[in-house]
Amino acid sequence: TGDLVKAYPFLSDAEAQRFGTGKEEIGKCPRCGSPVYVGKGNFYCSNKECSFCLWEDNKFFSSKKKKLTKRIAKELLDKGWCRVTGLYTPKKPQLYDAVIRLDDSGGKYVSFKMEFDR
Repeated sequence: TGDLVKAYPFLSDAEAQRFGTGKEEIGKCPRCGSPVYVGKGNFYCSNKECSFCLWEDNKFFSSKKKKLTKRIAKELLDKGWCRVTGLYTPKKPQLYDAVIRLDDSGGKYVSFKMEFDR
């Protein structure tokens, strides 16, 4: 249905919205600009040729005892960064806050970088 809507450009935007995918869009893909949808355990690019995907249970966030939530994923896609509180480290008995940046090099997996307040 989506392909048919794209094939007929004479439809107004309001008419085209009637043929929505039914999937929740949380942002635009940083690699190709296509919509990023909420999946089961992930946030994935709608473009089949693009391999962009953010997993809710990924190694980076798991090591900090956090889960990649929809709010965090949306901010990462919109702004490229997100402030996260209560991150865990095994080195100290206290939690810390940091800014997490999306560091996507276009590879199979998406990376993240942390920045700290000075």
